[in-house]
Amino acid sequence: MQQGPHIASKDQPGYIEQDVIDLCFYAESWCKTVNHHHHTEETVIFPGIEKMAGEPGLLSGPIHQHEEFHNGMINLEETSNGWQKSPQEYSWTKMKDIIDSFAPALTKHLYEEIDFFLAFERIDSEGLQKCWDEGEAAAKAAGNISFLYDIFPCVLGTCDKTYEGGNDFPPLPAPMPYAIKYWFGTYHTGAWRFNPCDFWGRPRPLPMLPENRVKTRS
Repeated sequence: MQQGPHIASKDQPGYIEQDVIDLCFYAESWCKTVNHHHHTEETVIFPGIEKMAGEPGLLSGPIHQHEEFHNGMINLEETSNGWQKSPQEYSWTKMKDIIDSFAPALTKHLYEEIDFFLAFERIDSEGLQKCWDEGEAAAKAAGNISFLYDIFPCVLGTCDKTYEGGNDFPPLPAPMPYAIKYWFGTYHTGAWRFNPCDFWGRPRPLPMLPENRVKTRS
């Protein structure tokens, strides 16, 4: 939302076709990342927690919230995919309208989910960790090689490892950032300009803002 307004449409001064393609690929990858995460929650993690806690329907609230913004995110994903094939049809106004259609529901969900999960302190912590581990294993099993070219660069570039004094999320093998930066991430390198962090989780200036933009793409 901060960098998108600075990507010109075809009828505007400063239009660069590749910028449009990169932005739309980034938007599509972000949608895939979020949808994959929520699918894992709904099919593995949430059912596991409900079974372990002996409380069917315990997670029905977050699942219902997923439904409230799911269609909007699918619309953004499909529209962004189409604009990559026809960048001359791209319009930031149209993209923003799609984002605005689901952003309030998504934001509400993200804030409320924090308190919801904090309330889980009454549930066995080892059992919760097991449910999370099973979900992580399922997410990896459901992935494919394409994830290394779109989802992983997006995940690594949006995780601020300096947050709250430092953290190690997501927990990945040490070589992974190097593999993403020097191999998998090079296939759509322009798209990762929109990441707020580098692949090591270090925040960086948003490069598409006018005050930070440069002629060459890194």
